[in-house]
Amino acid sequence: MICITKWIFVALLLSANTMFIFSTWWWERYYYVFLPFITITVALNCVMVASVTFNTLRHKIIPEKEEFPATPETMVLLLPCYNETSEELVKSLDSLVGQVNIDQHKKAIIIVCDGQVRGPGMAKTTAAYLLDNILTGPSSREYISAAYTSWDHTQMDVVVQSGTYGGIPYLCIIKQGNRGKRDGLILIRSFLYNFNIRATRPAVIHSPYFFSVMVSFLTLGAGFTMADVLIGMDADTFFEPTCISELLKQSHYVSTVGVCGYVAVDFQSGPWSPWRVYQNAEYTISQCLRRLHQSIATHKVSCLPGCCQLLKVSETTCGDHILLDLFGYHPKVTDSLLKQIRATASEDRNHVCLMLSAFPKAQTRQALRARAYTDVPRSWSVFLSQRRRWTLGATSNDLLLVFAPGIVWFERLLACANVLTWVLNLFIIACIASFIKACTFVHYSLILAFASVMICPLIYYVLIVVWQPRGVKARVQYLLGLLIYFFLGPFLNITVLLYALWSLDNFAWGKTRKVVETVQTLPGSEKVNEKRPRRGGRNKIRKSPPRSFEDSRFQNSAAEESMARAGF
Repeated sequence: MICITKWIFVALLLSANTMFIFSTWWWERYYYVFLPFITITVALNCVMVASVTFNTLRHKIIPEKEEFPATPETMVLLLPCYNETSEELVKSLDSLVGQVNIDQHKKAIIIVCDGQVRGPGMAKTTAAYLLDNILTGPSSREYISAAYTSWDHTQMDVVVQSGTYGGIPYLCIIKQGNRGKRDGLILIRSFLYNFNIRATRPAVIHSPYFFSVMVSFLTLGAGFTMADVLIGMDADTFFEPTCISELLKQSHYVSTVGVCGYVAVDFQSGPWSPWRVYQNAEYTISQCLRRLHQSIATHKVSCLPGCCQLLKVSETTCGDHILLDLFGYHPKVTDSLLKQIRATASEDRNHVCLMLSAFPKAQTRQALRARAYTDVPRSWSVFLSQRRRWTLGATSNDLLLVFAPGIVWFERLLACANVLTWVLNLFIIACIASFIKACTFVHYSLILAFASVMICPLIYYVLIVVWQPRGVKARVQYLLGLLIYFFLGPFLNITVLLYALWSLDNFAWGKTRKVVETVQTLPGSEKVNEKRPRRGGRNKIRKSPPRSFEDSRFQNSAAEESMARAGF
C-alpha cells in the first residue's frame, strides 16, 4: 500500500510540474502570472533580512527580560550513539568534560547506545568500545531484562554501567536492539520528567527496578534532587569549551524551553574539500537567516538539532502528552506515507513542531555563540542519503506547521511557502528560465524590480562573512562555499528532490550509518548478578506482547523503591 501511495504521489507531483511548465512556454507573454511562484520564497527572505536587522537593533536598545534560577541548574548531558568509532566517542565525551564556566552546576552524563553494531573499519562494536576501552574502572555493571517499553511497544533488555568519566558521574545504557534515536530520546526524557515528579508515584514506561537504578544514579551518584536541564549532542559531534554556558545564557529568557547551538562543519580532515566548503556555506546560511529570524523575532525555532541542544525538563518538553502521545507514536503498517516519514525522518524537528503546536506559549531560541562541530558526508552517495532524510523530514514537518493549531502566522506562512517550493521545484526552475527569456522584450524597470528583490538575500549572505565565521581561513572557506552554493545549489536541490521521490518509501537511515555486524547478546545477560536478588525483571527475560505506551506504563511503587534506594 505504501509503495502504491508513493507512485501515486510522484505521478501527481510530476504531472503538476509538467502542466505548469507547459503553461510557461505556451503563454510566455503572461510571465507576470508566474512571478509569485518565483518570488514568494525570495520575498519572504527579504522580509526576514529586514526583521533580523530591526530586531537585532531593538534588542540592543531594549534588552529582553531574563529570568535566573535561585540556584544553578542541574544538568544531564545526553550522548546517544549507534555505530561511532572509539575516536569519535572519546572526542565527544572529552568535549563535554572540558566545558568551562559551568563548574557551579551539578552535572551527570548519560550515554545511550542503540544496540550493538559495528561499522566499517571498526574492530569492535560501539558498545564494546564503551564498556571495554573508554569507560574503564566501572563502579557497577549489571544486566536488566525487560527494563522499559520501547518505542515499538516491545520490552527492551539493557546493560547498565555507572562510574565517573573525567570527574563527572556517568550512566551508560546499552540497549539490546536498535530502535532508533527517537526511542533513546523518549527513554531518557521521560525518565527525567518522572524523576522530577517521582514523589507522586507516576506511571512510567520503565520497570520498577530500572527506574530505581537510574534514580539512585542521579541522587546518590550525581547529588541531584531535580533535573533542570537536558543537554543533547551526537556522538560524531564535539562542543567548543564555552558551548554549554552559551546555551544556558539563551535559556534564561522568559518562556524559553529549548535552545539550539550553531552547528559548524569539522574541517580537520579536509579544509578545502569542495563538498565540505559547500555544506559549510549551506549550514551557515540556514542558521543565520531563517533560524536566526525564528530566534530573535518569533521565538519559535522549529528545529533544535539534537547534536547541540538544550531542553528544560518540564511537562512542555518531556511530559507524557508530548513524548508518549505525540512524539512517541509508532506508525502502524496501515498508516499513511506522511505519518511514516514524520516518524522516521528528522526526529528533532518533529519533536519541536509538535511541542510548538501543543504548547503555543512555549518559546525556542538559537545561541549562535554556542558552537558545535560535526562531520559531514564525504561522498556523493552518503550526501544524497542524508539529504533525502533531511528534505523529507523538513517538508513533512513544515506541512504539519501549515495546518497544526497554535502556530504563529508568519511561521505558518513560511512553512507553506517552503512546502510549495518543494512540490513545484521543477516548475520554479522553468519559471526562472522563462523569465530570463522574457527579459528580452519586457521593460527594464520590471527587470530592475525583480533583480532588487533577488539581490537582497544575496547581499545578506555575503555580509554573513563579516560577523559569523572566525578568522581569515574560515571566511575564505565560507565565501568559496557560497560561490558553489549560488551556482550549483539549485541543481543539487533538484537532484536531492528526485532522489527523495525515488526513495520515498525507504524509511531506513541509508548509507549515512553503515553497519557490517550486529551482535544480539548483551554482555552479562548470560551471567547471574550476585550483588542483589533478581527483582523487577532483572536477569530474567520476559517476552511480552506488543502494547501501546498507555497500556505499558508501569503503575507501580517505582518512586517508593527508588527513594528507599537513595536513602530517603
